[in-house]
Amino acid sequence: MTDLFKLVKPLAESDAAAEKYVRHLEEVLEALSPEKIGEDYEKALTEKDYAAAVRAAADYYREKKATSCPHLSAEGTYNAVVADRAVRGEMREINVDWNFEGGKIDFLFDPTAIKGPRNNEWLWQFNRHGYWAQMARAYHATKNEVYAVTFERQLLDWIAQTDCPETDWNGAGSAWRTIECGIRLLGAWQVAFQSFRHSEKVHDATFLLMLASMRRQVEHLIAHPQGGNWQMMEANGVFTVASLFPELKKAGEYRKIATERILGEMEKQILPDGMHNELSPDYQSVVFGCALRVYDIACREGFGAEFPESYVKLMEKTAHAAVLLSTPAFTQPRTNDCYTIRTEVFTESAAEWLSAKDEYAFVNTKRKQGRPPEGKTASAYLPYAGIAVMRTDWNADAAYLAFDVGPLGRAHIHQDKLNIEVYKGSEELIFDDGGGQYEISDAREYGLSAYDHNTCLVDSLAENRSGPLEVTEPIDAGWVTNAAFDYARGLYDDTYGKEKTKPAKHLREVRFEKPDFFLVRDELTSTSLAKHDYEVLFHLDTVKVDRVPSLPGAVISDFGKTWDILIVPVGGEEAETISARTEPAMRGWYVGRNEENLHPATTVSYKAGKKRNHVFATLLFPTKRGEALPEIRKDGETLFVSFKGKEHTFDLRKLNR
Repeated sequence: MTDLFKLVKPLAESDAAAEKYVRHLEEVLEALSPEKIGEDYEKALTEKDYAAAVRAAADYYREKKATSCPHLSAEGTYNAVVADRAVRGEMREINVDWNFEGGKIDFLFDPTAIKGPRNNEWLWQFNRHGYWAQMARAYHATKNEVYAVTFERQLLDWIAQTDCPETDWNGAGSAWRTIECGIRLLGAWQVAFQSFRHSEKVHDATFLLMLASMRRQVEHLIAHPQGGNWQMMEANGVFTVASLFPELKKAGEYRKIATERILGEMEKQILPDGMHNELSPDYQSVVFGCALRVYDIACREGFGAEFPESYVKLMEKTAHAAVLLSTPAFTQPRTNDCYTIRTEVFTESAAEWLSAKDEYAFVNTKRKQGRPPEGKTASAYLPYAGIAVMRTDWNADAAYLAFDVGPLGRAHIHQDKLNIEVYKGSEELIFDDGGGQYEISDAREYGLSAYDHNTCLVDSLAENRSGPLEVTEPIDAGWVTNAAFDYARGLYDDTYGKEKTKPAKHLREVRFEKPDFFLVRDELTSTSLAKHDYEVLFHLDTVKVDRVPSLPGAVISDFGKTWDILIVPVGGEEAETISARTEPAMRGWYVGRNEENLHPATTVSYKAGKKRNHVFATLLFPTKRGEALPEIRKDGETLFVSFKGKEHTFDLRKLNR
C-alpha cells in the first residue's frame, strides 16, 4: 500500500512514524464494513486505491449526523484558559504544572519524577486527554483553526510516541493503562472527533488514524478486562466506540461484550442501600456516571432495549443514596479517597432517564422545585455502607453530621472507622479532607491514616485494620431518628499500629440534639489489665483556633466565614491545638485532593493518660462568633446543657433515649 505511505508522509515527522500510520490505516480499512461507508469507498477498495478509500471514509465521517448525546457533543461550555494553555503545551494535572517547550509534547514524560513527590497519576491522567475536549469545544465555538491544527499535531504525535506494552500495560509510564483507554474513549476522543471533523485543516487520514487507534484500544480493553470501577470505565469506552461507530464490522460484538460487563459490574458493585462498594462518593459518581452515560448512549443510538429494567433500578438506587448523603451544600461527605463531589453529578444526568424526578429537581434547582426524599425525618442511615447522616432538615442552613461505622470498602480505603464530618449550611466545620493525591509522600500516608481523621488513638497508635472490605448483612448501629434527636453507635475492636496489636476497644456514640448541637461519647476499654494513653482528635481547616476561658478545655474555630465550631470536652480535658507539624509525625494538615493543595490546618487533641478505661464526652456546637455560649454542668453521669434558651438533660449511659 505504497499510496498510503505517500498519503501520510507529509503528516509524519519520520519514516518510522509514517510506517506506523500506514499499519494503522491498513487495520482500519480492513475493520470497516464497506456497505455501510458507501459506494465510493467500496469501489476504491475493489480497485485497491487505498488513498481514495481513506478520502471516501473521511468524507463519510465528516458528513455523518452528529450524535445527540450531550456529553459527547462538540457544543457546550468549555474552559478557554485550559484550551489555550493546551495549544501552547502548558499542561496541568493533579495540581502540578508543566510547560512543554515550544508546545512540543512528550506524552511519556512525567514531571513529578523531576519535581517530586513522585506521582504516576500525572502521566496517566495526562493521557486521558481531557484538554482535547476543551480545545474541541473551543474550536466549535470560535472556528479558530489554531485549535484544529494543534489537535492534529498532538494526536499524530501521540500515535507515533505511544505503543501498548506487551506486558505491564497498567504499569508506571504506560499511556495504555486500561482505565485511561476507557476514559479517553468514553469522552475526550469522541468530543474531539465530533468537532474537528468539520475542519478543512485536519487531514482526511487523521480521522482514519484516530478511528484506527480507537479500534486498537477497544481490542486491548476486551482482551484485558480489569475489575471494580475500572471495568465500568473500560466497558463504557468500548460501548461508546461500538455505538458511535457501528460501521466497524465487530461493533455488535463489542457492544454485547461491553453491555454484559457493565451489567455484571453494577450488580456486584452497588450495595443494597445504594452506596458503591468502595464507599467513596468520588468512585460512586464514576460508576454511576459510566452506567448512566452508557444507558444514555444506548437509548439515543437505538440500543436501549438491550438493558433490562433491573439495570435502571440499580441506577435509581445509587442516585437516591447520593441524595440521602448530601450535605446542606448538596455535596457529598468525603469518605475514603474522595474530593468534593457535587450531588448534581448524580441528579443532573439522572433527570432525563430515571424516575425520581421531584427528588432530582430538588437538588438540581437548589430547593426551588421538586421535593426532598421522603422519610420519617431528614436524616438517614445506609446500613451496608455503615454511614449515618444526621441533619436538622433539608434547608440550606441545616446542621449536618456524617458518622462512619462501616467496613473499609473494596478499594481506595482509609483507616477511618468511627470518623465524623460536621457541616453547618454550606460550611464544613470538622473536616475529612479526602486523603490527598495518589503520590508517594508522607502527606499521602498521613491522609490515609486515622491520624488525619476524627477518631481516637491508643498509646499514640492509630487504627490499622485489614477488613472487612464490605458486609453482606446490614450493620446494627442502634439507629434512632425522630423529631427531637438522632443517634448512632459504632464499635472499633480491631488492630492498632504497624504491629497490629489490640490494646483497647473503642465504642463511639453520637447524638444530634436537634437542631443545635452534637454530643460525641467515646468509651475506650483496655483489652487487658494494662493502662493506656487515650486521645481523641478533631480536625479544623484553619490555623486560627481560640481558647474559651469560661468553658474548661473548650476551643472555638475562627474560619472567617459565617459559622464556627465550638468544641467542649465535658470532662474538662486540656486541649492541644497542633498546626503544620512534621516531626516526629505529621499533625495539623489538610491533605488536599484535586480541588485543594496540601496546607496547614489544626488538629485539636484531648488526652487521658495511663488509664485502663476512659470516656471522652465532647459537645460540638455550630455557632457564630459573639453568640451566647452554652452553660454546661455534669453531675455523675447526668449532663445538663443550656443553649439558645433551651434546657437539655442527658444520661451519658443512655444517649439513645
